[in-house]
This record gives sequence, C-alpha cells and structure tokens, in this order.
Amino acid sequence: MPLSKFALPVAVSAVFALIPPAHDVAAAEGSPSTASAACKGARTCYVDVSVAQIWESPDKVRTVDAKALTNPVDIRGWFAAMAHDINLRRDVPGETQALYGGRVTVVDTMTKDGVLWDKVTVHGQPTPRDTAGYPGWVPDRQLTKLRKKAPPGTTAQRVTSPTARGYGSRQALAAGAPAKGGTEYSFNTEFAVKPVVGAPSVVEARANDGSPLYFKRGDFAKVPASGVTGDDVVAEARKFLGLEYLWSGTAGFGYDCSGLTSQVYSALGITIPRDSQPQFDAGGGAAPAGSAEGERITSPTDLLPGDVLGFGSSTSNVTHVGIYIGRNDKGEPMMINSPRTGESVREEPMANRPFVGATRFIGS
Repeated sequence: MPLSKFALPVAVSAVFALIPPAHDVAAAEGSPSTASAACKGARTCYVDVSVAQIWESPDKVRTVDAKALTNPVDIRGWFAAMAHDINLRRDVPGETQALYGGRVTVVDTMTKDGVLWDKVTVHGQPTPRDTAGYPGWVPDRQLTKLRKKAPPGTTAQRVTSPTARGYGSRQALAAGAPAKGGTEYSFNTEFAVKPVVGAPSVVEARANDGSPLYFKRGDFAKVPASGVTGDDVVAEARKFLGLEYLWSGTAGFGYDCSGLTSQVYSALGITIPRDSQPQFDAGGGAAPAGSAEGERITSPTDLLPGDVLGFGSSTSNVTHVGIYIGRNDKGEPMMINSPRTGESVREEPMANRPFVGATRFIGS
C-alpha cells in the first residue's frame, strides 16, 4: 500500500445518526462488556473491538461506514454494505486497521455530531510519518483504558487461523464453534492464554477487562522466539489465498498488499513497516523507528522465499509489494500478493508487475 491515497468526496451528513450511542450497543456473546470500553481522556489506550478501522478524519467517514464504527464492531457487515460498489471499497477513507488489544497513544480528541473521536498513533506499525506509530482517528467507544495484567499461568499467544471465534463460556464454544456466535477475532491478535483442565481442545484467553474467552486450541500458537525461515513466511501467507483485497486492511477479514506482508511478518515475531515504500526502504538503511532492518536485493536471481518484493516506477515510487515464494515448474519467479480492489490474494508470476528490488528481513 502506498503512503497516501487520493480519496473521492464522501457523504458524511447521515452517518453519525446511524451510530448507536455506546450504551445502546449490546455486547455479543464472547465480547467484553462495553461498560468500560471508552478511552475517556487517557493517553494510553487499547483497541476494544475485534478490528478498529483507523480513519483519515472523522469528516471523511461515509454513510456506508456506520457498521465499522460501533462497539461491538460489525466488520463483515461493513464489507457487505460496500460489496455492491467497487468504488466504495477502493476509496475507504483510512489507510490501516488495528487489532483487538493493540496499544495506541491518544494525541488529540474531537467531538463530531455527538460522537467522541480520538486521534491516535498505533503501536507496532512502523511508519516514517510518526516515530510513535501509525497515525489516524478512531471512535473513542472502540478503545478502552482498561488492560488488566495477564494472570499467572498464562502465556502470550496469537491467533494463527485467518480468523477465530471467542466465546464467553465453554458451553457456548461447544455449541457454536466454528460456524456462529461469539466474536470473530483476526489472525495475529494476541491474548494471554492458558490450557483448560480436562478439555485439551480448548484454551482460555483473557479479554482486556480480564474476563475469560474460550477458543479452539488449534487457533493459537506462541510467536516463534527464533529460527524463523522464509518458508515460514510463505506458509503463513498461503493461509490467505482467496481472501478479498481491502484497502487499509491489516486483518484476516481482508488485506491490502502491505497489510498482508506486515501482518505475516508480525505474526512470526518480526516487526516491519506498515506500508509499501517503507518496507522497501528498510532494505536500504532507512527503516523507520521500531522496524527491523532489512537487506536490499536487486536481482531476481538472488531472491529467496519470504523476501518482500517491491514494485513501482522506481525505487523511490514503490506502490506495491508481494512475498516471493520461489519458481514454478516453468522456471518463472512467483509471488503471493493481495493485488487490488475487486481481486483476491493469489500466487502469480512476478513478471506481471514492474520489479524494482526486494527487502530481505530474514537472514539466508
């Protein structure tokens, strides 16, 4: 994803009337209580919905975006509302998302038509725009200042399935998983997790407010401490083959090109820049604060699986990225990428795009 995007004018006059007040939004089974779900002036806060869209400005939010502004959030409902119009999906007025439990720093607030908004920097998404993290706006109701310390006996683990449903009780998990109910969380969402005695296929996770959530055991794994390989990167990326592109997407509901690459690396314990050009620049000694440094690869013949491929008109205008996977049986260099609005994550030849170099974040 490039660093900026021209957005078409959007209709905003009716959207705020469609957003229920925070106390009117009923918590879904498996969702933390919304009673304490407001940031309310705290400087350090945490995402309190499964996926929070980070908007360019409250003034640019459109009527069609109403389902993405609530707590609990309805991300799939938001996608469905945009499904009839490719322009709505291409011109989402924001450039990233943040996952449940992710830390943000609040730098400003404003009220728009009775809705409190927070200007934040999102930690864990390095960018040259701000050394603190990726900047943007989010409704205050989608954040919380409450983040209870992980209890003894838990370990930090992340969702490894494209999405996973968490339930407020073991009984609800047994009755509803995997098809319905609960709250659907994204790949790479981190929880404090512990096994459930007598139920080896179940784990207990902790929500922001400390309440328990129950998931299938197979949906979680610890972040590798070391030994990550390029083949690991490729294997993680292949989980999303067929997933529809979403501009700004950093979640298992829909990715843009650099959202896919950055989240795959993050899930393996390697933090790289959020956007395409900075991902490329990290291979040339210009990694933004908080990012891993990379190695510049200039020739396609030197590529290894897992390398982040850069495409564009020049090395200073990298507008797309993908993940190198090796050569096919015809000898063509291949990649996994999330191509563009209206298309899905796929494997395809590199030759389809103008290659300008690559960044290697994992040693050979």
